[in-house]
Amino acid sequence: MGKIDLKSGSIVNYMGEQWKVLKTVDFKSLKIQNIYTHDVFVVSIDDLQSNVVETHKNRYIDSYSREEWAEALRREDIIKDLVFVSRTKNDVEKIAKEHGYSYVTLYNWIKRYEQTGEVSSLVSGTAKRGKKGNRLDAKVDEIINDILENVYLNQQRYSFNRVYNKIYLACRHENLKAPHRNTIRYRISQIEPKKVVKRRDGYKKAQEQFKNYDGKFPAGKFPFDFVQIDHTPLDIRLVDRIYRKPLGRPTLTMAIDVYSRMVVGVYVSFLGPAFYNVSQCMFNIFTKKDNLLKKYGVEGEWEIFGIPRIIGVDNGPDLVCEDMQRVCDEYSISLQKRPVGRPQFGPHIERAFKTHNGDIHNLPGTTFSDIAEKGDYDSDKHASYTIEEFTTWLLHYIVNIYHKKYHSEICMTPEQKYLKGIIGNDENPGVGLPPVLDNIEDVKISLLPTVMRTVQKDGITIDGVTYYSDVLRHWIGIKNDENRRVSHKIKRDPMNIQRIYFYDSELKEYFEVPYRKISAPAMTLWDLYAVKKYLKEQKIRNYNEDDIFDAYEKLYEIEDNIESTHKAHLKKYKNKSKKIKEMVSKNNEKLNDKYSEIDTENTDELYKDIQIYDITEN
Repeated sequence: MGKIDLKSGSIVNYMGEQWKVLKTVDFKSLKIQNIYTHDVFVVSIDDLQSNVVETHKNRYIDSYSREEWAEALRREDIIKDLVFVSRTKNDVEKIAKEHGYSYVTLYNWIKRYEQTGEVSSLVSGTAKRGKKGNRLDAKVDEIINDILENVYLNQQRYSFNRVYNKIYLACRHENLKAPHRNTIRYRISQIEPKKVVKRRDGYKKAQEQFKNYDGKFPAGKFPFDFVQIDHTPLDIRLVDRIYRKPLGRPTLTMAIDVYSRMVVGVYVSFLGPAFYNVSQCMFNIFTKKDNLLKKYGVEGEWEIFGIPRIIGVDNGPDLVCEDMQRVCDEYSISLQKRPVGRPQFGPHIERAFKTHNGDIHNLPGTTFSDIAEKGDYDSDKHASYTIEEFTTWLLHYIVNIYHKKYHSEICMTPEQKYLKGIIGNDENPGVGLPPVLDNIEDVKISLLPTVMRTVQKDGITIDGVTYYSDVLRHWIGIKNDENRRVSHKIKRDPMNIQRIYFYDSELKEYFEVPYRKISAPAMTLWDLYAVKKYLKEQKIRNYNEDDIFDAYEKLYEIEDNIESTHKAHLKKYKNKSKKIKEMVSKNNEKLNDKYSEIDTENTDELYKDIQIYDITEN
């Protein structure tokens, strides 16, 4: 994988050769010049590749050990003042001498980092891998957390050596292997800076260093300078796709570009706020939106994606995981938590949420914003949209209405503001397109939820479903130094549990591992939960894998029967869909009267021929 910098003057790889970016033509293409032949072409950004360092291009971000990653961060800190700037040999030699390295070593680090801009390029190719299954002991982890909390975060401001010695002696007292010094340095680097200053230097010092005195948002001066991610429960009740019965209110996780107010990422689910929602919204920020719009049948353009400078998230403790932080480290993204009690850090996305929910109040099944507004309206009785159908409505609303509305704070539409920031105009030069990712699928795997499992003779079992392939055979029966089976990192996509991604700690690579039962149907994690609920209702206990898949097929039959025997219900639903269509069309007409920039040409098509969603579709 690799980051591709698209700003003017950057060097990119095109057709196996080095080219310099001259200017941004539009959201999809650049004008570039060959650095040797000086030929000038206009090319699609899809045809560009990153300048990946050969020895690191096959490694996943989360495949490095904590020690390896801490060492890479330490090297980055050493060379940070020498990269992407003019420098002399004396400058490099001086820094090398200060840290006990040769000039050649630092120059190699600088060269690799400037080629990629990625922390992983600084991981040592000769780092010790350790024994199979060698992971930080849970008791050691507890000791580290305790001493960092009570010794390091202390107004005595103990030195690093003092803190490390405390950890070393505590581990020795418990007959445990002490962690490497770099591990402790890395753990310290992950503590929120404001918390460190507040605990070690006092509240006043922390306020002086971190408070935003002018009361305004401190970032968002150009596109992708600052992207905010937040959650909100939406004011609508949705139904299931089989019985069309109310399920509950969905949660919208949304990312907004503060500069332009463009929505750059969304994720709708029935899950409450959690790191998975944030990670999937982050993945949506990185990726082109064409396939997403095509999946939901939405016409329109949503040409905003790339790598932000800063990503701000809510202050919840469970909203950021280690893998997410590592992705941000890799691509030089500053991941910041929203300060408690600082309203100026949230008004932009909160205003967008309020706008979205306001238009949702015109849909059947709305809960409105308060009891007084709701009155006698029965939200469950009128609920009509499944989560898939609502997502279609939401994407259309964002792309074809919200982005085209006049915004009073920026004095233009979000689309116009973003175009001005990227391309520029006669008065202000644009900053160009944000950097993008070369191989987005690698990042997708890194951002999936992680579980630890051992390899048994029949494979790996998760939630009662077993997975197997020959790649697992090598690990059957392997034990660690404590004579326990080795646990392996497993990634699983909740939207398709037909396969898992097994991380081989020797080969440093993920492998796809399918169902052991090849003929079993594809399911989402929510389908699996529905099956288990069905088995419980049928009072079936001690069920096995075959029972799970048989029950899923039974639910599928139930769906077929509902579709064939409830034609009157479906006809009623189509009539209701027609009313929905008319209601939304009237709403869009009102928006057109107020905002001439809004294009609702495609609104009618969105609600044409709504069909029941097929839960077996992959």
